[in-house]
Order: sequence, then C-alpha cells, then structure tokens
Amino acid sequence: MSELSQVLDEMIACGEGMIKAANTLKDIFSSTEETPAKTETKAAKKVTKQEAAEPEAAKAEPAPTYTKEDVRGVLASKSAAGFKKEVKELLEKFGAQQLKQIDPKYYAAILKEAEVIGNA
Repeated sequence: MSELSQVLDEMIACGEGMIKAANTLKDIFSSTEETPAKTETKAAKKVTKQEAAEPEAAKAEPAPTYTKEDVRGVLASKSAAGFKKEVKELLEKFGAQQLKQIDPKYYAAILKEAEVIGNA
C-alpha cells in the first residue's frame, strides 16, 4: 500500500507541474492591454530598426521556414525553464505581447534570439 501511495503522490506532483506549466503558457500568450493597431505599428518600427542593422548577405540568403507552433514550442520550453521574463522581453522587442501578433516572416529571427536565452 505504501508503494501505491508513493506512486499516487508522484502522479499528483506531475499533474500540479503540468498545471503550473499550462498557466505559465497562458500568461505568456494571453491577451494584451494594447490595441492590435498600436501593437502592429510598434512591431513595424522595431523590426525596421533590426532590418537596417542586418548585413546585406544575411538578407540575401533564404531563411528556413518556421511555423507558429515551432516558435511557440521553443518559447514555451524557455518559459517553463524559468525564463518567462526573457521570453516576454523577446516578444516585446518585436513589438508584440503575444506570438499571434508577430508576422511569420520574423519567426526565424525570434528563434535565433531565443537560442541564447538561458545559455549566457
């Protein structure tokens, strides 16, 4: 009976961990206080600055295509690893509070920057 109790306790702990991870993801990707029009304008300004800093050679090479799910998976894992603040800052750098507000053409750049989160 003791072994069964231990297994059940472990299952409960796992479930609580999953709930915590789900709530963290919900917080990251929940609705924002900004209006979509303001967010899009802000995103256009910030990305334009980034594009200006990129070398011409980098612009000429075709970037791999990523889906929203690819980006969401990486950002969710970084957030679950304790880097929620950094993930939010990365989204804000691209002028958004949520991933769905970011143009898919910037997914590769987001993933590139997300690689360094937690590796410093």
